[in-house]
Amino acid sequence: MKLLFASTLAWSYPVDVVMKVAKEEKFFGVEVWAEHIWSYGTAPKKIADAKKELDLALTMHAASWDLNLCALNSGIRQQSVEEIKRSIELAINIGADNITFHPGKMTLPSFLVSMHEELLIESLDELVRFARREGVTLSLEMMEWKTKEFVTEPNVLKRVIDPFIPHLQTTFDVAHIPLHQDIREVWAATPNVGKIHISDATKDKLHLPLGVGNIEEDTLHFFLHTADLPIVIEGFDRSKELTWLKKNVNYVKQGSLV
Repeated sequence: MKLLFASTLAWSYPVDVVMKVAKEEKFFGVEVWAEHIWSYGTAPKKIADAKKELDLALTMHAASWDLNLCALNSGIRQQSVEEIKRSIELAINIGADNITFHPGKMTLPSFLVSMHEELLIESLDELVRFARREGVTLSLEMMEWKTKEFVTEPNVLKRVIDPFIPHLQTTFDVAHIPLHQDIREVWAATPNVGKIHISDATKDKLHLPLGVGNIEEDTLHFFLHTADLPIVIEGFDRSKELTWLKKNVNYVKQGSLV
């Protein structure tokens, strides 16, 4: 079982401290958010040393805040590519070998989706070439149904990653699938999945602690027991008490997963 949790579930602490919590709770590892490291100014070597000392696996979530890989503004688009490259370099320095990143979204919904797809594919080409040179694996995340997002279905995801398979994987986020859909059916249609993100959700809010939202329990258990892929419990919690992380830990312990 490769069960990890996102470092953002313990945002009040630097990543090297978060890793100690993961070890104490017997997780396989941590998915480190690039912004988490940069926010605290933590030296990558400190994280790499902690990884070795604690014998934990690390994956990475690349920078995503304020970025758009398919922005109509070429300056924004290129800077977004550079920030993902910067995240790739950070991943290498801390010993994370798989980097999830977001596909970007439409600048204006009135523009053709095909135009944004073409721009995204141009950005992906540059990023995949860079990652291959550096010897790490990229994983493009399928996004939630939200205004301006368009990489929200397996068929769209397949179109944009097809030119780069097998060098580009996908990240399947359980909470990104609308509650009225069969999440397992969407999962079965999603191509080249290399990692699972999991959290609970309601109609109005995503990335809640497991067992708190409206995703059916048997669906959560199905994904938590997908033993051949890294499974990352997601969420964002700024409390020093680690309230959301503790709720997730209690949930998975009830199922004897850690």
